[in-house]
Amino acid sequence: MKSKVFLFLALLALGLPAGLAQNPIKVRIGFNPTQNSDQLRPAAQAIADYLERRFQGAIEVEVFIPTEYRGLIEAMRGGNLDFAFFPPDGYVIANQDVGAQVLLKSVRNNNPYYWSAIVVRKDSGIKNLQGLDGKSIAWVDKNSAAGYVFPRAAIVGAGLDPDKLFAKQTFAGRHDACVLAVLNKSVDACATFANDNRNKSGAWTQFLKPEEAAQLTAIFYSRPIPGDTFSVSKQFITKYPTLARGIAAALQGIRAPENKLLFNLYRIDYMIPAQDSDYDVVRQARKVAGQ
Repeated sequence: MKSKVFLFLALLALGLPAGLAQNPIKVRIGFNPTQNSDQLRPAAQAIADYLERRFQGAIEVEVFIPTEYRGLIEAMRGGNLDFAFFPPDGYVIANQDVGAQVLLKSVRNNNPYYWSAIVVRKDSGIKNLQGLDGKSIAWVDKNSAAGYVFPRAAIVGAGLDPDKLFAKQTFAGRHDACVLAVLNKSVDACATFANDNRNKSGAWTQFLKPEEAAQLTAIFYSRPIPGDTFSVSKQFITKYPTLARGIAAALQGIRAPENKLLFNLYRIDYMIPAQDSDYDVVRQARKVAGQ
């Protein structure tokens, strides 16, 4: 009886009808495919389960993991996605194309931003951007800030033409596949994310074994990139404004190391409120990169 009373009061506090205890709202959350979905899905489902417990049956959370970055945007465009863990570039496009609104941004190592790094093998002899002339590179995805937009913009800003600099350009699709391609010598370099600009932590240390990561090194770091987002669709926040902010508040309450749900998901320590203008730097980089 006490739990039913608590749920009734919780629903009223969120401005929701008490009948939701019997008829929960379906909430669809999309997760950015930064890595193999078999590894990502358990962490994503753990977030869904956490939110369902927090709202005590008032919501039913469905997990969606696309095969490519653009899939989140298209799902939201089609009305099939209510929230998404958009990367910065994906958020900017979703905001422009379908009216997505950012609610939170990620914090890692006490920084609400991260970097793009261009990574090579230590035995490659490549030391800087100029050393990439005639080499091959793996980008992650055209809608990846760290895996394409920011490093490409930096190359253009250095007075180089990416399409002439590289002998070959490919798209790995995921950050884990990107660094693995460099390790296996399938490409000379890859553009990926880094958690610092001191060659200590990044995709190569996260997805490779320590002895494998030790064979790679970053030769370039971009300017800081604002953290990955948790964003809501225009339709959902219009229909359920209080619930949308309540879900964001629940995620904001997750903090490592006490609660590692976000850390297990994307190595996020915690999330903080964000505003659209935080991502103007991404819009600028997109212009320079020719996006």
